[in-house]
Amino acid sequence: MKKTIDIKRYAWVILVLLCIGIALPDYAQYQVPAFGPVIQETMKLLPTQFSTIATAPLLPGIFLSLIAGLLVDRFGVRKILVGTMVITAAGVILRVFANGFWTMYLTMICMGVAATFLNSNVGKILGQWFSPKRMALCMGVFLASANAAMSLGTGTAGLFPNMRAAFIGSAILAVIVLILWIVLMRDKPDEKTDGGAGTKEKVSVLQGLKICATNRTVWMCAVCLFLSVGGITSVANFMPSALNERGFSESACNVVSMAVTLGGLAGCLLAPLTARFFRTKRVFFIMNGILAGLGVLFAWRISSSPAVTFILLFLSGYFATGSSPLMMSMPVQDPQIGTRYGGTAGGFLATIQLGGSVIIPSYILAPIATRADGSCNYALYFGLIALMLAVFVVICNLVPGVGRKAES
Repeated sequence: MKKTIDIKRYAWVILVLLCIGIALPDYAQYQVPAFGPVIQETMKLLPTQFSTIATAPLLPGIFLSLIAGLLVDRFGVRKILVGTMVITAAGVILRVFANGFWTMYLTMICMGVAATFLNSNVGKILGQWFSPKRMALCMGVFLASANAAMSLGTGTAGLFPNMRAAFIGSAILAVIVLILWIVLMRDKPDEKTDGGAGTKEKVSVLQGLKICATNRTVWMCAVCLFLSVGGITSVANFMPSALNERGFSESACNVVSMAVTLGGLAGCLLAPLTARFFRTKRVFFIMNGILAGLGVLFAWRISSSPAVTFILLFLSGYFATGSSPLMMSMPVQDPQIGTRYGGTAGGFLATIQLGGSVIIPSYILAPIATRADGSCNYALYFGLIALMLAVFVVICNLVPGVGRKAES
């Protein structure tokens, strides 16, 4: 009995480690947009190069999401995840000494390794340590930690005297988090009551990939997430710089820009609850897409008041992100996918949407919106994002099942 009580108590330690583990790279990553003008000036970067650096932590997710779970299944949670945390901490620490594009780019890539493995395996870990009744609550806490860290990364940057001081602060946090992970992280002791994780039927990886890669629901949802997640990432990356060009102070730029990720957090938590009041999912997706597009197009320049701009950007983030939870759950409702291939479909969607977060701002929007003198045409940049959200509205109508009412 004592062992069972210890395991139940230690589960909360594991949850805290997961939360600080995902918060560290997200916080460090979102410091970069806040210092966008400083980084571009001191490192002599073009807008395209800066965008590439800002989204570099997402690259490991594109290439490693599908195999992260396989490695953890084979070698265990602690061994693999502590190893990835070492890589991430090294990236955060070495970023302090980055003085050019390549050094900054490589350290930012390292920062994203732990987040990739955590995002791919958080369901497995929570399923091992918590009962099914508590899993949803714990997953919400985990996602909230990630979104809160993004907001704090941008919003607290102005509290530091300069960029180097902010990066040193993140490095100190990295050392603390790494030590906690090394000392406290544990594999779940072999127990028969593992929250049902051990009873799930195993499926062939190759068969699952084949089925998901040929499924229309998976592809349509993946394209929608590619556009919506790529669009909101693009907004977050360049919003501080755009507001700075409009005359907002550096501290106001960072605080106001934080509204985008705060709105995204609220959208993830609340939008699925409000979706049930709409006649069909199609109406919900269309409304979100249109309002998000209008918000991205006008919110950043419609008012010179930081308070008004904050509210408008909050709503833009809310509507731009609100469709994601429902869209990510739709493949599981497809009879061909179901729960049998739901994990493979989730990894497929994660890879595609992360691709949108990297490809759209760095390789599509920034090159088009860069002027001949190297500056960014922000009106064109955000106009293109609004256009992408309009395409999202069209494509979401092609997703099988959007004509049904959202589940409560």
